[in-house]
Amino acid sequence: MTSLKSILTFIGLFFFINCSRNVSAKMTENMHSSPDLKNAIQKIDELQKSMLAQEKRISILERRPEESEVRTGMEFRKILKEQNDRIAQLEERIQELESAIKVEKYAPIETYEYKPYSDAERNSIQSNKNIYRKERLLSIQPTTVPVDKVAFYAYLSSSVPASDAHRIIPFDTVITNVGNAYHPHMGTLIAPKSGLYVFTWTIRLSGQRYHTTELVVNNKIVNALHFNPNGQIDGSVSSSVVVHVDQGDDVLIRTNANYHNGEVLSDPNGRSSFAGWILM
Repeated sequence: MTSLKSILTFIGLFFFINCSRNVSAKMTENMHSSPDLKNAIQKIDELQKSMLAQEKRISILERRPEESEVRTGMEFRKILKEQNDRIAQLEERIQELESAIKVEKYAPIETYEYKPYSDAERNSIQSNKNIYRKERLLSIQPTTVPVDKVAFYAYLSSSVPASDAHRIIPFDTVITNVGNAYHPHMGTLIAPKSGLYVFTWTIRLSGQRYHTTELVVNNKIVNALHFNPNGQIDGSVSSSVVVHVDQGDDVLIRTNANYHNGEVLSDPNGRSSFAGWILM
């Protein structure tokens, strides 16, 4: 029974294979005999190739935004790092300037008690003060921060002794200091840039006090102001100059070598003051 089923299965397969061959041969013969069918198959092949090319192009276009986003992210991180570095440099510079301001703010102001000196003692004091003054000025260098405008105004917080020769008057209360070029603890402007400057100062005296004060640029007298109340009045006098100052020059008010006696007065009833600004 089993052998009969195998024989019948084999006979069925034989007929199926022969029929398939006949159908395939028939289709091949029809394709060669029908040019329309051949053209249709060629067009299908061309369409398939075109679709493959389009899919490849779409894949390339889809990858481009990813590459652009990566490139943009790298550029953004680079710019951000540069900005952070610049901010750190500026913060460090600000800390340096704040430290310098604190040193100036809390530096003690030197005062001298009045007593008469002989000519020999006066010459010795003058020599020592000139050396000390040069050392102070050398210890404070002009600021390296670019400065477009310079202007300052300061006055004496109280009366100060000024009976010795070439006594620098330290106008210690600062109201205006554009450019931070005026140093109150030493009563000196150190010019941050060269240019034409205007300076003005006011001296208040009364009673038997009398003074000739000088405006000095780099140890050169530019102008002098004299006042002697002669025991009769309590008042003030002022003077102004317009002078060219080079970068790094120091400008200050001091007593002159010979004509000075008593305090320079300053209180809420009348201030002794010093001001200046750059014209051009």
